[in-house]
Amino acid sequence: MIKTGLPSHEFKPLTEQELKLVWQWRNSPRIQQNMHNNQMVKWQAHCNWFKGLQKDSSRQFYILWQNQRPIGVLNFSGVDTATPEWGCYLGETNVWPGSGIVLELAALDYIASHKQYTHLLAQVLSFNTAANKMHKIFEYKQVSQQAGAERDGQKFDILFYRYELKQWLVKRETILTKLPKNIRLLAAHIQFLQ
Repeated sequence: MIKTGLPSHEFKPLTEQELKLVWQWRNSPRIQQNMHNNQMVKWQAHCNWFKGLQKDSSRQFYILWQNQRPIGVLNFSGVDTATPEWGCYLGETNVWPGSGIVLELAALDYIASHKQYTHLLAQVLSFNTAANKMHKIFEYKQVSQQAGAERDGQKFDILFYRYELKQWLVKRETILTKLPKNIRLLAAHIQFLQ
């Protein structure tokens, strides 16, 4: 716990020790439903993905630790460009209220802290109302929409978002006022460890 009585939130790179847990999260129906690829991931494919991740300097994959317990994922691709893209999910359900907001806030703060980046990009499936709503609260700009596929008999679109990082630095405090007080207090205590 941090001094405010709020839980600690630390982002640490994925290691082999968390690999099985992330695989279990990724294959849970709750997570699968909002993924581009909603098929089960076989263990060997997951291990191969991890080996590739370790060799790929264009991607970063973090585990969110809440009070020293792994609860979710925050990942970036295209970190070798001016416009990285991010994604996330909470693998655990029994988490501190507002943990999803922490992921969104951490993604923007982390990328904005690196001066080589101009924008942060995101893709969200149209039926993922929670993620789309969060992007609107944080004032992401939806830049395009593309036909997706069909899932469970329903067609869906892929929504593409962009955030100009100069604007995040200007709007950050105003956006924080829209969030619950506990998130505002916690915002200064989110840490990325290497």
